[in-house]
Amino acid sequence: MDPASILRYGQFVTTVGGAVYAQRGIFSLPRYHTPARVSFADVQARYGRNFHRAMRMPLGAFCDLVDILRPRLPRLGVPPDVRTAIALRYLGGGSHIDICAALGVHSATVYRALWDVIDAVNSSPASDMDYQLENSTRRRSYASDFQGCRNSPFDNVCGALDGIAIEQEQPLSTDVPCVADYYSRKGFYALNTQAICDSDYKFRWTACTSPGSVHDSTAFSGTGQGRSLLDRGSALARSMTRDGHCIAADEAYAASERLADPWPGGGRGDRWRDAFNFFLSSLRIHIEQTFGMLLWRWVFFWRPLRVPFSKRPSLIRACFRLHNFCRSFSSAAAAPVAPYANDRNDGSVSFARNDGVGSCQRGRRRDCERSDLRVRMTSRVEERGILRPGVVRMF
Repeated sequence: MDPASILRYGQFVTTVGGAVYAQRGIFSLPRYHTPARVSFADVQARYGRNFHRAMRMPLGAFCDLVDILRPRLPRLGVPPDVRTAIALRYLGGGSHIDICAALGVHSATVYRALWDVIDAVNSSPASDMDYQLENSTRRRSYASDFQGCRNSPFDNVCGALDGIAIEQEQPLSTDVPCVADYYSRKGFYALNTQAICDSDYKFRWTACTSPGSVHDSTAFSGTGQGRSLLDRGSALARSMTRDGHCIAADEAYAASERLADPWPGGGRGDRWRDAFNFFLSSLRIHIEQTFGMLLWRWVFFWRPLRVPFSKRPSLIRACFRLHNFCRSFSSAAAAPVAPYANDRNDGSVSFARNDGVGSCQRGRRRDCERSDLRVRMTSRVEERGILRPGVVRMF
């Protein structure tokens, strides 16, 4: 076929194809796709009486959160309240497939709404963690609250510290220098997140900068807050040492004048050391309960994080801040430790105590650690003659 014939044939096919496309029939597709407009009334109608369970917070708290995030959310496209509802439903354990089917939105809309809300939460001043540890007045307030809520003999503990291993999908070699660093001793890839809470189960400080294989003590000492507390020459360390204030921690952290650790071996038969361990544990348990409340609320952590690696720390930080918002909205009586007790009780997130040492491993000699703070706090228990429950005092 000569070139002129090929050109005429192409023009004929183009004309026929255009005519077929212009006619509405079984072979033709609509020219334009009109996106579905979803309103907040549609979201409420879809979830009905289970709205507070789907959003993991009551309607009043949801409205307050939307008002806080509205100035930082995009004005075009999905309304701010619907955008926030999509993000909270996803963090609460909902699959993007179910959200698309329930609200009639595209999967791209779900993920766009998620990251818009995450960025808005992290950039909002109202959700900042105001742990003013440098202020001695605030430290005394924290310590007084801890002593009052547990009827503790210690009036100098102004926070509880612990780490949590958040499971994640295996990072790519293009994202991290060494993939093996993120494989924790729990048997999965994780991010070691350090956090300090107060007596009201609010996170006052968090850091998600260490791989899962890093020990809790090393992860904490690598943060700015940890360096300030562990450096005896820093202004914060000198101020806390002068006032006798400290942070309650477990055996994974090295004992110091700012970190109150329990005596190794349960006190080794000394009843006053055993009493010290008991009352210190009753304060330190706040951080474990806070982690439990966080996991019960945001079921998203029950499965490995499958979002882009660079966005995982910001996602974790936003969930911690949303937890604080829920605690601020609800009173302590209205917000139990397990707010959704009817949910399933398993998950893939575990506490990273990292204090177990195998027979073939060389562990830290905790009995050789010297801490005048621990000695003074034990002497305080002995002076008051307070033993742990179930122990008979011998005169």
